[in-house]
Amino acid sequence: MAQDPEQPVPQGGELDEEVDVEESAVDPGRPRCPRCGWHNTRISHTRTMVDTVLKAFSMRAFRCRSCGNRFRTLRRTTKI
Repeated sequence: MAQDPEQPVPQGGELDEEVDVEESAVDPGRPRCPRCGWHNTRISHTRTMVDTVLKAFSMRAFRCRSCGNRFRTLRRTTKI
């Protein structure tokens, strides 16, 4: 994130606190993109018969919103 040149640069622990806040805001239920490493992913549409068969085994296709990569991974189910 770019900073305003007129604002003072944070020293020491202040910068570390900002990084910790960003990392804790990541949704752990979203898979990480194997290409770029971001958690900014969504479930992709079922395209082929292979997607339909794998869906029965909780293997879902996801698409990264950052780089556009389409990949398959096990979908985690949330327990209430």
